Order: sequence, then C-alpha cells, then structure tokens
Amino acid sequence: MKYIRNIFFICLLAITGCTSTPPHRSSNLNYNKSDEYEKMCIRRVLLLPFEYTVDREAIIDEVTEAFAVELRKTGNFEVVAPQENNATATTGHEIWIRGSITLNTLLTLRKKYEVDAIVFGNITHYRPYEPMLLGVKVGMISTDTGAVVWSADGVFDSNENEVAELVKRYFETTHQKSALYGWKLILLSLRRYSQFVANQITETLQH
Repeated sequence: MKYIRNIFFICLLAITGCTSTPPHRSSNLNYNKSDEYEKMCIRRVLLLPFEYTVDREAIIDEVTEAFAVELRKTGNFEVVAPQENNATATTGHEIWIRGSITLNTLLTLRKKYEVDAIVFGNITHYRPYEPMLLGVKVGMISTDTGAVVWSADGVFDSNENEVAELVKRYFETTHQKSALYGWKLILLSLRRYSQFVANQITETLQH
C-alpha cells in the first residue's frame, strides 16, 4: 500500500484537484482527471449518498440513484452502495464540509466494501419546477493513495439555451422520439432531469 505513515487526514481539493493536467471547462461544467486515474485499475467503486444542505431526502435519493445508474452505464467498474450506518452516512459530510477524510475511515471503507475508489458528491443548486435547475459537484478518491483522481462541478439551468440544447441531444440518444411531450419530457420530472445531469457529468470519465 502507498499510504504515508502518520498522516491523520487527507486533504481533498475536489474542484481544482491535485492533478498534473489542466481542468476542462465549458459554460456549465468543469472537470479534472488525474494521471493517476488513467493508470488505475478500478474494478469496484463505493458510491456514498450525496450531501445537500437542506433536509430533502427525495432529491438526495434521486440524484444518488441517477449517478449510480450512469456510473454503471460507463461499464468501467462495479458500483456498490453503503450499508447505512452513522459512520458511513457522515463520511460525505466530512469530505465536503471539513475538507478531509480520516485515514482510518478510508481504510475501513476500503476493507469493508473491497473497493478501489470512493465516489462522493454534493448538491449545490436545486429547483424542482420549470425551469428545472440542478447543480452538482462530485469527486472520486483512490482508496490506495487517498488522492482525488476525478472531480467535476456542473450547474444545469434548463432556462439557458445551451442547457436546453444539451437536454434535446440527450433525449434524442436515450428516448423514443415519438414520446409524449418530446424532449420537454425531461423537464417534467426531477428523476429524469437528475438522470440527464448525471449523464452529462459521468461522461467526463470517458473523455
């Protein structure tokens, strides 16, 4: 194992990332992949429940499930969910609020779930009615080195023309074109819109 002894916490720069490659940006999405990610053999990933500052379990469940589905669609690795307990439930909170995750927590999760990486996220923007709005930041940490190997930060406001075009393209590749309401079907459901956002963000893993 590559852990440095006597390190009590691991700093996580989830947005800028500690990488040797520059971040990729568009008007609504930034992402980083490290050189380490390209070299890793990731067979199994633990997806933690997303965090949200307001206690709304529905949106948390919808977004977490959407990312589980889209991460599995990449075909790169197996995605597992944690068995809920207080220690696991607070891990994501530690990462985003405290900026660190203890070495002991990382080792415990690695051993318990036999995972090569942990994916964690935070819901930054949320509007559940038209025009739909969802913002998410997400990161992946290696359980071998403790480094953030992938991170992405996106805000998708369907009121913006660029986002509307992305929704149309997503609809055309994932839905029957004869569906009632057409591409606007995505804008009528929080579940569908979460799926769209998760798709846009997880696609950066393939780039």
